[in-house]
Amino acid sequence: MSKLRIGMIGYAHVHADFRSKALREMEDVDIVAVADTDAARGRQAAARYGGEYCEDYRQLLARKDLDFVFIHSANSEHKEMVLEAAAAGLDLFCEKPMATGAADALEMTEAVERAGIRHTLGFCSRFIPEAERAKEVIESGLIGNMIGARAVIGLAGIREIGCPDYMVDWMEDPVRGGGGAWIDEGAHAIDLLHWYAGDITAVSGMTANNEKPQLQVEDNAAVVLQFASGALGTLNTLWSLHVDVGMRNTLELYGSKGTILLELTSKHPKLQVYSEHLGGQANGSWFEPHIKPKEAEPHDYQSWPTHAQHYKREVTDIIACLRQDRPFRTTFRDGLHVAQVTEAGYLSARERRWMTIGEVGKTQS
Repeated sequence: MSKLRIGMIGYAHVHADFRSKALREMEDVDIVAVADTDAARGRQAAARYGGEYCEDYRQLLARKDLDFVFIHSANSEHKEMVLEAAAAGLDLFCEKPMATGAADALEMTEAVERAGIRHTLGFCSRFIPEAERAKEVIESGLIGNMIGARAVIGLAGIREIGCPDYMVDWMEDPVRGGGGAWIDEGAHAIDLLHWYAGDITAVSGMTANNEKPQLQVEDNAAVVLQFASGALGTLNTLWSLHVDVGMRNTLELYGSKGTILLELTSKHPKLQVYSEHLGGQANGSWFEPHIKPKEAEPHDYQSWPTHAQHYKREVTDIIACLRQDRPFRTTFRDGLHVAQVTEAGYLSARERRWMTIGEVGKTQS
């Protein structure tokens, strides 16, 4: 079996290192080219993970020996790189959020679909085993129809959790990053809620900077969500979270016949389910579904911390999808929906009114 040849564009985000490490540990994959505008960082990545260094990512895209490209640049640079990769006919991965605005996300989505290339996004939370199992429980009907949801996601801060200075610089920049806690951590929670409860149709949001006055972006956001099904939800996202490992991703999903409590990326991830199907309404009970390990894990997961293992699972699945010609778990359509909800949240906070998702993300053409 021939090896898949991978090109890596940008190491501005530490997730590029997570995913490069996962790729490097796979026997049927080679990183053959690395591009980064920071020459020292790019050369260091090439030396660590393999591949030829290219200062200009267009040099990488012009190669004829690539099967797939990963993009991990600053948020504001995703659009240009995706459009260039689509024009080159290269299948690709883009880190979340896919764009800093919904109109750009729509343009990117239309470009990859028009080019007929395979595309996926970095919604790695879908690959946490407890999150996967929760999806199975919902689809089994154990909790009935979704009627409400509550999500809290956040971290101590980009600088506080140890991100390198070059990453902090663009993530805390309102233009290059596109915002603060809401666009960054919120993207993961919006995607999970979309995955579990369906399309979000309207939002009402507020943003604040409660603890980090030095930032030009919000460190706190609270948004009420309305789903197409009629379900309602709330989402809090923070960059000023004070809790054990410095980050938290929790969801409460309320159905017509049961409830799911999810705790992800903590030291001890947990999935708890209450269902009336297990003995009738008066005798319903809580249980913790068994998280069955894969029959044959392709990597040594013990060498990865709990809060990072899902990046490895995500990369494993992407490579398997390429090998087996099956659909990716996430596509740019998922990223477009997240971008529309994100922008609607910011607009709602600014204009102090409900925003429907149809009001944002229209094409500029």
